[in-house]
Amino acid sequence: AVVSTQSGHYGRGLSSRFIVILIDSTFSQHSMAPLSSWVAMVTVLLLPEAVSGTCKTVNGVHGACKLRLNYFTLAGTHNSGAGAYGLLYWYSGAVAPSCNIRNQDKSITQQLELGIRYFDFDLSYLSSSSGSWWEKGLVLVHCNGVVGCAYSRSLKRALREIDNFMARTPDAVVAIRFKDHPSSARADIRNHLKDEVLSSFTHVQVNPDPNPYLKDAINSNKRVFVYANGGFAPRSPINELRQVETYFGSSASDTCYTVNDILSALQKDKYNRAGNSYYPVQVDWYTTGLCLWDEAGYCDGKMFHRLVDINKMVVQKYHRPINLVPIDYAGRGPVKLSDVVKEINEYNVKMF
Repeated sequence: AVVSTQSGHYGRGLSSRFIVILIDSTFSQHSMAPLSSWVAMVTVLLLPEAVSGTCKTVNGVHGACKLRLNYFTLAGTHNSGAGAYGLLYWYSGAVAPSCNIRNQDKSITQQLELGIRYFDFDLSYLSSSSGSWWEKGLVLVHCNGVVGCAYSRSLKRALREIDNFMARTPDAVVAIRFKDHPSSARADIRNHLKDEVLSSFTHVQVNPDPNPYLKDAINSNKRVFVYANGGFAPRSPINELRQVETYFGSSASDTCYTVNDILSALQKDKYNRAGNSYYPVQVDWYTTGLCLWDEAGYCDGKMFHRLVDINKMVVQKYHRPINLVPIDYAGRGPVKLSDVVKEINEYNVKMF
């Protein structure tokens, strides 16, 4: 048998590796059939491998290839890993209450399928594994300043889900932010973050450029952007992120945020970072006060369409769009955030 590994192209910007096995077989002398030779070819299709190609769309948006990343908008989730693997647990092993700890009920893959392209991960570090739940290394958490951190599964699990999804979605551009963490784990996070991130992506690459043209990101297959703030002291290809946030911390209401609420929050930034395109503008589309599941409903559904007007006003005032829109409980309402963000990006393409 002769075995060789080859590659083929299968459309949609994907290629696959396959093995060709050539078998030269002759009937044995005990066979009733006459002696003859034949060659059989067996093709074994392996996992798809994303490759570089010509940019046509970005996250489904035509015309976006010409934009830089900071002139594009990404639908996101807040505390993306807090609930992506079910219940969270305190370090003691007790179940953490979902009311104020769990922010999502969809897996990372399900969030991606809903059009989420920005992930906000809180991290901690475990020095050893224990049982079927606790995994050594960087782990997803949700930390509460009063009661401490509740633990989910490993960061690697989440990143590999993103990697596998992007392998079959060649126009996907994804940004990941690491921020909140227990101070006791900061040194371990610094020491392990880069290696865990790079080892988790095999189908796509992490882009070291914090703000490239999207066509270059797509064409080079460097479609993942990883940022860190909160004292992690990131090293390339992980970049530091200092975004302008509109977080209010106010009690939930059935009116959610208005255009003026968001503009007022941006204007309160004493450094006027909203006027500097170096800083991404993040519109935090969630509130506090009730259980997170209940709060998510206030800003979902038809309220999402306010984001279109908010973006237009930000463009008019600051000559740049909003960039990041994280929400709690993606898929909670009848309207997908990603559909509204696509409308926003179609406007961005016309304006820029």
